[in-house]
Amino acid sequence: MEKTRQLFLGDGALATGFRLAGFEVYPDADTAQLDRILDELILSRTHAFVVIDQALAESGSHRIDRVRNEGGRILLTQVPPLAQPQHMHSSVDDHIRSLLGMDGENA
Repeated sequence: MEKTRQLFLGDGALATGFRLAGFEVYPDADTAQLDRILDELILSRTHAFVVIDQALAESGSHRIDRVRNEGGRILLTQVPPLAQPQHMHSSVDDHIRSLLGMDGENA
């Protein structure tokens, strides 16, 4: 059975906890580094669990969309900022608002 890579990219303050949990960590990663890593995972057909912080999730990376649309081998999720966990916002939130007819409203 192929091993699933576990990666965290994002805020350096969060990286320590993920490192202790056995993740490969890329503290303070930027969008370019995220795109390079996602490209590598896609091209190598590697199974991976990738956790990114809120800032990277909202960076506009087209690779994120590709991974989410591809489904299967790469599970991509995000975590809120360490200092402001109540400010979590995910792409699923946008889809739910759209389905409920709440586009453009503050919820």
